[in-house]
Amino acid sequence: MNYNRIILVGRLTRDPELRATPDGTSVVRFAIAVNRPVRPGAEEQVDYFDIVAFRQLADTVANYTTRGRLVLVEGRLQTRSYTDREGNRRKAYEVVADTVRFLERIREGEPEAGADMPAAAGTAPAPPPPSRTVQRPAAAAPSPAPEPAPMDEPVGDFDDIDFDEGDLDDPFR
Repeated sequence: MNYNRIILVGRLTRDPELRATPDGTSVVRFAIAVNRPVRPGAEEQVDYFDIVAFRQLADTVANYTTRGRLVLVEGRLQTRSYTDREGNRRKAYEVVADTVRFLERIREGEPEAGADMPAAAGTAPAPPPPSRTVQRPAAAAPSPAPEPAPMDEPVGDFDDIDFDEGDLDDPFR
């Protein structure tokens, strides 16, 4: 049995580049930076992953994300070979995305990503992101939802968690 699945959460290192194949299929390329977990006091380490997405997902990513945005990418790791300008054989590793989830909302006063970006030639503009509201049955009275906590702030106080420095030595304890 073979299985190739990868899930990454990171920030875009540059704005997505949207292009079209000769047959008109949209292709977007971007990269994300993913912080590695490190021990307290150790220098932070970052891994960079090249991502590619196709068709409607490519249009949506190009229209609604920019450099620095936090995203979740789900897909498969793929290897491709090519010859560089000097004639050397090279390999490239990239994630072919099936799903890209936007994990941050646009802040007030920030322009919407892609608002000044022209659509790729021969493609229709991407639809707006799906609504996150839940349809309630007509008989149920809607109740006001509590305001969600901002994404940049900690969710709770973790003083009640027992933490021992020895736990860092064995991650499976």
